[in-house]
Amino acid sequence: MASLSVSVLEKGYLCSIDQTAGVHLVTDSSSREADNARIGAGQQKRPENDPASESFWIVSVNMGQQPSGGYGLRLISDNLEVSSDRARVALEWLQPKPGSVQIQTLTYPCLYLRVAKGNYTRLDIVDQHGEVRHSLDLK
Repeated sequence: MASLSVSVLEKGYLCSIDQTAGVHLVTDSSSREADNARIGAGQQKRPENDPASESFWIVSVNMGQQPSGGYGLRLISDNLEVSSDRARVALEWLQPKPGSVQIQTLTYPCLYLRVAKGNYTRLDIVDQHGEVRHSLDLK
């Protein structure tokens, strides 16, 4: 099993008001700029200007609408596990503890990931229990 890298570019709690839960490939700079504006990313170095940009994908993982604060996504490991034609990214699905005090507003948590390209055609997003939450066809 080969291992490549994955890293978090940005995380947000109000990524979109109409984005359903899932995983999406961010394919062009205008989409990236719109997404960066939604999550409050500043004028930092943009990945598309990075000379290594041909060697990675930009992927957004969305939890969809959540009823309060306290929800989020966290990258468990910076290792992208590749087996056969599938790659796996492990994320922790965070949620508030029962009875905890949270802000009462709708949130739309997400992560933007920089995923190394490799010899695979499908990307699986798995949770902390190893369950596949979302899959993305990269063909």
